[in-house]
Amino acid sequence: MNGNSRINNLLEAIEAERLHEEEYYRSLSSQKSIQEKVKAGILCYPLKLVRKFYTVGENIEIQLERNAQSNLPHKLKIGAGVILFTEQNEYRATISYLRKNIISVILSNKDLDHSILENDRYGVELVYDERPYTVMKGALNDLKENQETHIKELKNGIESLSSFAEIENWSQHEHYENIKLNKFQNQALRNCAAATQLAIIHGPPGTGKTTTLVELIHYISKSNRKILVCASSNNAVDLLAYLLHKKGLPVLRIGNVSRINDEITQLTIGEQLRNHPDWQHIKKVKIEAQEAKKQAAKFKRSFGVKDRNHRNTMYKESRELRKWARDLEAKLVDNIIDDAKIICSTLIGASNKIIKDIYFDTLVIDEASQALEPECWNAMLKAKKVIFAGDHLQLPPTVKTTEAKNKGLETTLLDRLSSCIKHCHLLQEQYRMNDHILGFSNKFFYDDKLLSNEVCKNRFLDSDDTGICFIDTSGCGFEESMNPESRSLSNSGEYFILREHFLENKDLFKNYSIGIIAPYAQQVRLIREKIGEDECYREVDITVNSIDGFQGQEKDIIYLSLVRSNESGTIGFLKDYRRINVALTRAKMKLIIIGDGVTLGQDNMYNALMEHFEKNGSYLSAWEFMK
Repeated sequence: MNGNSRINNLLEAIEAERLHEEEYYRSLSSQKSIQEKVKAGILCYPLKLVRKFYTVGENIEIQLERNAQSNLPHKLKIGAGVILFTEQNEYRATISYLRKNIISVILSNKDLDHSILENDRYGVELVYDERPYTVMKGALNDLKENQETHIKELKNGIESLSSFAEIENWSQHEHYENIKLNKFQNQALRNCAAATQLAIIHGPPGTGKTTTLVELIHYISKSNRKILVCASSNNAVDLLAYLLHKKGLPVLRIGNVSRINDEITQLTIGEQLRNHPDWQHIKKVKIEAQEAKKQAAKFKRSFGVKDRNHRNTMYKESRELRKWARDLEAKLVDNIIDDAKIICSTLIGASNKIIKDIYFDTLVIDEASQALEPECWNAMLKAKKVIFAGDHLQLPPTVKTTEAKNKGLETTLLDRLSSCIKHCHLLQEQYRMNDHILGFSNKFFYDDKLLSNEVCKNRFLDSDDTGICFIDTSGCGFEESMNPESRSLSNSGEYFILREHFLENKDLFKNYSIGIIAPYAQQVRLIREKIGEDECYREVDITVNSIDGFQGQEKDIIYLSLVRSNESGTIGFLKDYRRINVALTRAKMKLIIIGDGVTLGQDNMYNALMEHFEKNGSYLSAWEFMK
């Protein structure tokens, strides 16, 4: 298959995903009542206005507070398209940040009815957003036509999966040693700096991938004029922006921000504009323009020639003031971008119009294992050199349709390139898990190449000499059950065993952080509900989430409820071993897995997992906890 044929396949895959999502939101929106939409998680209502203020461009940001149903889960995310509505009006908007009960949205000033009352009851409803698909299609179509030599080489090399002919520049980097990094991290840094076209940092859990990336970016910033730092998620971009800023680097954060603290918001283009001495003047001009427009729009019962002339004058004044404000702001934005050595955005956000014509010496893509190839190209078309960082043996990107998977959308560039390019560097020393916890993933996924640092290799809970425990529920009658609405699975028997095990060990566990992971959303909901009602968990640091929700996190103790228990031995998407690898590598000191050994044991991987636990830790029957 030639390069353009594969790109055409990816274009068709994106369209399949787009159609699926459009239909999904259409079906959700067809639910008749507000209460049903709130329950489905696509609507937050009622909301109270907290404040309203100008942001970059002809935009206004509105901050809202959720009081009623504040504990209900929802599907809203940073950057998602929504409808902001009141009893009188509705507006298309984008979620700018989200934390606890605060929701902020950005909407165009020109679309906002300024008669909107501050005591209106607001609602925010999730809607279908076509923009990410449009951006990815645009990037792939640009790639098909791009004649830049380095882009053609990159495209052809990725297509042929052949090793890139790197012209390396070792003289600058071969003796560099960063005392903050171990030998594997330093080796990765030197090699990535020396590579001229493409490099990969393969960072398994706990190996310091983020630390290495930050030090690498700091190092190459001394010789690079401009660096673009990207990831799929706002959270990952914000973390890197924050850490780079803490090192004293000139960082500019483009797009929506998910971390609400001063040290992140001050990096955004909006905040840097607002903090500039010239901003108050621009804001004043904008307000004068808006006031002139309001004066021109006033209704008069008798509307004579004099009134008409006055109205036209006011409209003209409003247009001129708005143009003046836009010109002043554009110049200020250009100055801020010129001063920024490092620009951070999501991969989709790399198409932001304010950096449209800027090209970068180096692009760094974090979370590359979760990034779709088309969104990567959206950023890669703007750079001479690309450094990927991630772990293709952990969470893959989310692809919903079988058609898109069959056309290659689930296969990331990290998947394709990790085994065939010269500069792919494994970080081998990990700092998170004791050796008992590391053992299975190390053998099954990483060819026993990972090593534990002394700080963690023999780190166990007080008065506990084993880091792993499997509790087998087979024969207990704890069969899975399906929620008919969500089609998701739960297993209340596994929660019962989890609670009994916790109570038996509460005195030991109470001083440690605890995470409870389940691969099914319905099991997560069930456990959260049970824990919320149960006094025995009071004053315990405990978090319950899905596997995806625990990506990038760690806890002292992890419970993993595998849920599946049936006579047919069906385990569904537990077959996605990469996702399970995430769950197996979140615990620092103790990992307790609860599952049906008969159901799971029909799969070779799970059979090997149980054997590992029996040999190296403890293997218990759930009957021991059924008193």
